[in-house]
Amino acid sequence: MTLHRITVSLTSPLGTPLVGPTLFGLICQTMCEKEGEAALVDWLGEPERIWRISDAFPTGWLPRPLVTPRPLRPEEFDLVKERKKRPWIHRNTWMKNRASWSDSDLPDESFMNDPACNRRQAHNVVHRHGRGTLETGGLFFVEDDWRFAGPDNDMDLYVESDDRPGRVRDIIEAVGERGYGRDISTGRGRFEVSGIFSDPELIMLPGARRRMSLSRGVLTCATMHDALWRIEPHLGRAGPELTLTGVSPFKRPVLLTRPGCTYTPGGSGVAGRWVSDIHAERPEIGLNGFHLAIPFSEASQ
Repeated sequence: MTLHRITVSLTSPLGTPLVGPTLFGLICQTMCEKEGEAALVDWLGEPERIWRISDAFPTGWLPRPLVTPRPLRPEEFDLVKERKKRPWIHRNTWMKNRASWSDSDLPDESFMNDPACNRRQAHNVVHRHGRGTLETGGLFFVEDDWRFAGPDNDMDLYVESDDRPGRVRDIIEAVGERGYGRDISTGRGRFEVSGIFSDPELIMLPGARRRMSLSRGVLTCATMHDALWRIEPHLGRAGPELTLTGVSPFKRPVLLTRPGCTYTPGGSGVAGRWVSDIHAERPEIGLNGFHLAIPFSEASQ
């Protein structure tokens, strides 16, 4: 497979963060519309062809890897505590230090805080019996993600695929045109693809002993040894194409590892798996729990 780095530019704020499993569901929906349901079923039936996909990261940054804890000197406590709040590591820093990774001696500018720019939006509660909005208690609030909305705040999305770059770009662009996530009917979740690049350097490191996942994936003990991870629940929803026909929008929650999970590869299979049986009424609905992982080695302690 080829690793593609896709740069996307938001043209509106996000109602839902750009995370890999949700984005993959919209990719499948787009493929179904463009190429037909039979082609999509054939594609999903071959696990080695299914795209490995990351979350979207700030351009030029990668998630900070989880590494083996080491003994700390008293003067290091405050520094380590502060850096735990800064989840992004600069890509150039990663490339220079990944053969013997230790973030204890890296300069502060190598780390970045998660840009926080959420804005609360008021919504009316609609009366369930068709009487308009409620007169009392008729407002609720949700937060929109404005972190990357703007011309200078692009994001990088990584896709590992054996498809040609043009096809990958066309499908991602189609998702951005139709909208992603919550409140697309009011203009949220639009983005454009400003570039797609082959990125072989990121997945090539001879002699690397560990891998860092850029995805939200499933732990597979046979292929992921000595794993370090943080777990986050994924609460998926079925799209309007199904729910408007009376199907429940709710999928079963799934626990996935967050980007930055690290492990030692083992066995002959791939890391992660396809997750099935996540919808009570539609057994064919699944979730992409495969890992897109890049190599590195931890420094000797």
